[in-house]
Amino acid sequence: MSRLYIRFYLAVLGSLVVFALLAGLAAIVGWMLEEGHYRPFPDRGAEIAERLLPADKSPAELEKELKIWGERTGFAIMLLAPDGHAIAEAGDIPRRFRARRPHHPHDRERPFWRRRGSYGLTLSDGRRLVAFPSDFGRTPPWRRGGLLAALVGIVLAIGIVAYPIVRQLTRRLERLERGVAAFGEGDLSARVDISGRDEIARLAETFNTSADHIEALLLAHKTLLANASHELRSPLSRLRMALERLPQNGEGAARKEIARNIEELDLLVEEILLASRLQAGNADIFKEERVDLAGLLAEECAAYHAELTLSDGSEIIVNGDVRLLRRLFRNLLDNAARYGDDESVDVTAGVTEGKAWAKVCDRGPGIPEDEREKIFEPFYRMTQASESKGGVGLGLALVRQIAEKHHGTVRCLAREGGGSCFEVRLPAERNATEA
Repeated sequence: MSRLYIRFYLAVLGSLVVFALLAGLAAIVGWMLEEGHYRPFPDRGAEIAERLLPADKSPAELEKELKIWGERTGFAIMLLAPDGHAIAEAGDIPRRFRARRPHHPHDRERPFWRRRGSYGLTLSDGRRLVAFPSDFGRTPPWRRGGLLAALVGIVLAIGIVAYPIVRQLTRRLERLERGVAAFGEGDLSARVDISGRDEIARLAETFNTSADHIEALLLAHKTLLANASHELRSPLSRLRMALERLPQNGEGAARKEIARNIEELDLLVEEILLASRLQAGNADIFKEERVDLAGLLAEECAAYHAELTLSDGSEIIVNGDVRLLRRLFRNLLDNAARYGDDESVDVTAGVTEGKAWAKVCDRGPGIPEDEREKIFEPFYRMTQASESKGGVGLGLALVRQIAEKHHGTVRCLAREGGGSCFEVRLPAERNATEA
């Protein structure tokens, strides 16, 4: 079946058919039970009719006969004239019958009849003998709660018939969801099993085809970056070696400029490779372990002569890749030192509400509010003057990528008194001390 909506339509239609069959079966069983309960009456009615057939008996005599047969049969009995008025009666006659007795059926061709639980016998002279069972007017057990039973029956019928079809569809959707989630988490080889010929099958086929194209493109991109980086590093190494062989008494400024550019190119290649591997979600780049963030910050701050202050004076523990976290804070410290106008860099850290946080603050010119998000984009530079400070434009982009890889965040804030603060928040270990 190639159309999903047709399957849903047939499931509902089948449920209604099942319910109709069950309701019909219940009605037949109830009718059989009711008929079986009152079946003896017609035979007994014939006997009573023989005794009451003479029309010249007085009402008192007729009533005496009715009482005798009422006691024997357990029925309340009433004899009506052809015009509907009562001639004689015995037993507890229902009130609602007394109100409508003139309209009670009269069918001489069909002497025995039944109407709403009462039974009747039409005599040859037009008189009618009507009998009422002792439970007349009471709802039979099988009819009690009829509306509720009908609703329950509909629910059960639809549930029984529709469940296998709906479950089959949702099971396939769950497989598709798992495949998409695995692909989104970086498993580029994740594919979805294709079964059936409906819309879900076509969706799964489309996903697999798209995943093949994306995997091929990323593989080509990765190969191109690796080859380009290798080809760039080879001439850089040759330039560095050639620079070292130049006479030491050459122009010092020129040598320093050449060395700075070589170092910058080398850093650019390294950061492009790291950014590419983070974007591709390579499993080998992230090795989770228990990291003492306070100790890591102390080491990096010492290298940059930055002042570190721990808000609670205790250790800060996070789970992550120590190499990537070291690179994150090294990039922030390097950025603060480069743009901090030769003033000291301040670093504070602590734990609040289950989040480890660290702020790297400088006294530089600051960053306008409308550009505080743009600076995390690759190769974004605010002004031409920022190029003279060095850097390759990937440092802050890597900071955000590494933070997100650790399920954390990073943002740029204005510092009171001038300058900028970069705040990093990472999930802390549960036993970490909170400030």
